Parts: sequence; structure tokens; C-alpha cells
Amino acid sequence: CCPPSSLPALSAPAGTRSGTTIIIEGLDGADFLDLYIVGALDTVNPATKAVIIYSDVYGEKSGNHRRFADQLQSSLGAEYVVVLPDFFRGAPALNPIKFLPEQVANVLGAPGMIFRLKFTYTFDPVIKRDSANTVVPWLKSKGITEFACVGFCYGGWCVGQSLALPEKPFSCGVGIHPSFNVELLHGGTEEQLAEAIGSTPILLLPAGNDRDTLKPGGECVRMLAGARGVNEEDVSVCFDDMIHGWVTRGDDSKSQGVANAQKDALKRCSDFILQNIGTTRSNKKSAGLTLDTSHDSEKMEFPNSPLPPQSPSTPLVHTTYGMIDDDDVMIPAEIN
Repeated sequence: CCPPSSLPALSAPAGTRSGTTIIIEGLDGADFLDLYIVGALDTVNPATKAVIIYSDVYGEKSGNHRRFADQLQSSLGAEYVVVLPDFFRGAPALNPIKFLPEQVANVLGAPGMIFRLKFTYTFDPVIKRDSANTVVPWLKSKGITEFACVGFCYGGWCVGQSLALPEKPFSCGVGIHPSFNVELLHGGTEEQLAEAIGSTPILLLPAGNDRDTLKPGGECVRMLAGARGVNEEDVSVCFDDMIHGWVTRGDDSKSQGVANAQKDALKRCSDFILQNIGTTRSNKKSAGLTLDTSHDSEKMEFPNSPLPPQSPSTPLVHTTYGMIDDDDVMIPAEIN
């Protein structure tokens, strides 16, 4: 998944986050699913567009994931809600044994990570069941009509798989230090994933030590640019001076270069989503972009949605505001 010399895990930065954590019911017997949500739902002027974020192998509570979700929603504006699900359900693909020292856990955790990426956190449970058939329908029940996705590392593979879904629930996606090579664990190739994505807009932001096929001049980028009829630079922007993991695991308090690159990646991600998911004329103007509705996605219906529209009798559960610590225990409670 991660190339050699990638950045290790980073503790979440101190400070109060602006999002809300809620829990929704899983599908087909799956455990409850935590969603960290930034933006307005169920209000007088709710959001109508959503961005679903797929975390890296360390999980959504680690590093800068939640801060990035806060910043992305602020950059996109009130029309958008940003959703960061815990698709690992508290057991990240890497470093799940929390009482071990970090370096030991990383070394011992690598074989387990490969096993979990190959057999546990695969297409069917993560992309199909949890994302497309649980989170997306739940958000639709809240009035969301258009979707984009963003992913880091392993989450970049999830973005590719999400954009390749035949139902096309996502209008576009962004892979930040993406790891398309997860596809190799499932008998495919990175190029086959690029072919499956086809003309659906995707932006890749690889680090200098990421795989060449995801950089301008690489085969995946050539295929994706050709399918869309755009330049390779419209598909991939390489951050040559950065190391894999710099956005979610880079400590911006210790490096101005990392801080600047993180801001650049955030802006590129926000601008790309605004250009490709469809937005209001006022937001386009504030973002310095030209209004272009040619990429507006066709609304997809889920006739067999596993989650009905929420009502006072629907067992939606616990809501928590601000920072959520690993020790927090959130017990579902039915709404009477």
C-alpha cells in the first residue's frame, strides 16, 4: 500500500473540531457505522451536496483527517457537507493494537495490514455495502443529491473503486497520495482500475515517492486523461518534495514546506470538486471559477435503499459534538 520511507502515524492535532459524530445502522448485520460530519443537515437551509472521505490505513481519528474534513467543508461552502466515516469501525488496517509502541506496532502491523486489505477492507464491505448502499442512501434521505469522494493512501484506491461503480453515485473524486496498488492484492492492476474509472473526473495528488504510474507521464494518468480528453496535468499534480502521507500524517507545525503543500492540496481538492460536482453561480464566483454545468451528475435513485428516510420513529442514534477520543464510548439510543 504505502511506498518505502512513507510517513508514520501522526496523533491528531490538539484543538476543538467543528464537526459532529453520529452513528447510523449498518447494513446486512454489519455493526453501527460512525460518521464524522461537517456541515448542515436537517436545518432550514441544509446542504445539498456531500463529499465522502476515505481515510488512510491508520483510520479517520488519526493525524489530520478530521482537520482536513473541517477545512474542506469551510472551503467548499454551505451547500456542502463533508462526511468522514469510520469504515474500519475502530480497527484500522494498520496499527490496530493500541498498547504497543508505535514503531513496534508498525513493524508487526504490516503483515496484518496486508491481510486486512486483501480479505477484510475490500470492495464489497467498504465500497458497495458501507459507502454506496449505507452512507449514500442515508445522506439522500437527508436531502443530499450530489456526491464527490476524497481518499488518502488506501482511501485513494477506494476513490477509484467508487468512481468505477456502474451506478455512478459519485460525480468526481480526488486521490491524495493515493495507493492504486491495493488493486494488486485483488488480482487486478492499477491500469485496470484506471480503465474502469473511465471518463469520470478524478484528480490525483501523488507524493514524490508514490508510484510513477500515478504521476504525469505515467500509464494510469495517460489513460485517465485520454478518457476525459484533457491534459495529463488536469489529472495528476505531483508534489515532488513531499513524502507519501504528507497531508494526513505530515506535521505542519514542524515544517513550513509541509504546511504550504497541505494548503495547496486542500485548495486543489476544493477547486476540483467545485468544478465537477456542480454548484451555485455565487459559489463559483467566490472560488474564482467559471460556471460550468457540463459535469453536473444525473441524480441516481436507490430503489432498494437499505435505509429509509429518517423520521421520529427511525432508530437513529447518538450525536456527539467536538473532539472524540478513542476512549469515548457511544451507546446507541433509540429516539422515541
